[in-house]
Amino acid sequence: MENTINIGIDLGTTNSAIAKFVKGDVIVFNNPLDYGRSTLPSVVYYKKDRIVVGNKAKEYLERDPKNVVGLFKRKMGTSESFQIKSINESKTPVDLSAQVLKELKTFVNTGDTLDSVVITIPASFDSIQSNATKEAGKQAGFKQVVLLQEPIAASLAYANMKKSKELSDGNWLVYDLGGGTFDVALVRIKDGEMKVVDHEGDNFLGGSDFDRLIVEKLIIPKISEQYTFEDLENQMKSATGKYNAKYYSLLNQAEEAKIRLSAVSSAEIIVERMEDEEGNDVDMEITITKSEFNDLIKDSIDGTIEMIKTILTRNSLTSNDVQFNLMVGGSTFIPFVRQRVEEVLQIPANCEIDPTTAVAIGAAYYAATKQKEVSKDKSEKKQSAISIKASYNKASKETDELFAARIKGNTEGLFYKIVRQDGGFDSGLKELSERINEDLPLVENTYNFFTLTVYDGQNNVIETDIEPIGINSGFGISGQPLPEDICLEVDDLQSRSNKISLDI
Repeated sequence: MENTINIGIDLGTTNSAIAKFVKGDVIVFNNPLDYGRSTLPSVVYYKKDRIVVGNKAKEYLERDPKNVVGLFKRKMGTSESFQIKSINESKTPVDLSAQVLKELKTFVNTGDTLDSVVITIPASFDSIQSNATKEAGKQAGFKQVVLLQEPIAASLAYANMKKSKELSDGNWLVYDLGGGTFDVALVRIKDGEMKVVDHEGDNFLGGSDFDRLIVEKLIIPKISEQYTFEDLENQMKSATGKYNAKYYSLLNQAEEAKIRLSAVSSAEIIVERMEDEEGNDVDMEITITKSEFNDLIKDSIDGTIEMIKTILTRNSLTSNDVQFNLMVGGSTFIPFVRQRVEEVLQIPANCEIDPTTAVAIGAAYYAATKQKEVSKDKSEKKQSAISIKASYNKASKETDELFAARIKGNTEGLFYKIVRQDGGFDSGLKELSERINEDLPLVENTYNFFTLTVYDGQNNVIETDIEPIGINSGFGISGQPLPEDICLEVDDLQSRSNKISLDI
């Protein structure tokens, strides 16, 4: 059984995904309840007798909004909670995130025991938000939770996709505009290793905000022009408002219109089943043009560009010093986003990876380099005459990687052999001793798998507890995948002002 984590999860604000590293490649699991889709809407619906997560939960937003919660990742690491009417309880962002993680586990149809996982977080998450994400993973039943910054995950996905072609040292930008959060990071590649050098972000900016702008700035004013309403926007947005359910219905239509506008010049939104203050039935078909939509989001996109300029200035870089801007997140499907960012910054927009699954894919690649640390039950432990404790780098850009091992047990009269899976390397039989060292030759830009087998004098296989040896001859991560600091924190979730941090 493999001893690496292999499972990666993109726990997104609006959509989440789960992927697994399998023999050098990554598979993204499909949603079993939504054929053909590999993402799960991060929405949770509570009924007295059941919990629904995903698309079905999203549908209930229009019918039963007081029992449906979305966008809770924005509140991760705060004391805020969401009151659920049907169960007369409040749920925290950690509780809700755990439900999404549990649902993602049902996507995995390979029979894996899901006890360890890599979960991605925005680069802008602080330690309180990061710890809350870890807690959600523990609530979902994962015994080991490793966190990874989303920009690094996206970069790993891209680097491994380009494994047949050497990527040169230099700077990238990762522009991650999802459904609910924005993150931009400066990634530096040096000697085959990647590091997030700097980042900026906004946890309250994403595609869901564009949907809201369509409703509040275009739809509601057009309704109010033709019909008589007193403060229609408040009646829609307030949880106790007369048209609160209609607000969520319009948001859903706005999202669909936004998606269509990526391919067509206009989209229609139907407004019906409403009655104004004078008793008139509202029946409208409102057309939203691509130019109207672009004008609506222009200030938001320009705000993201200003964050990039801040990063460049802070690091004494110009646009010429950046190779490309890797576009990640579902909202980067919007043509105006790609065009505007490229036009203003004069940095090429790189759209070579799937923006909706790149982060999950990168998380799985990273998971393949992380050792499982979940302790096995004594009854499950393999009882072997020979125990082998191995040490080697899980990712390396060297042509050979040193493999070292310490052997416990009687090694007299025993031999070992290490073979690369593709047959390109065979160490030959060597005498087994208490300590062994071997230089393992690596095939460039791919995952290399080796097996170590122990034999007796008649070449009978001796059972050991050694796991398969996997080394990625691709891009690794220098330093920590998360910013490290020495800090004293008062974990007062109602106020971040009580935080004292000494950075190193």
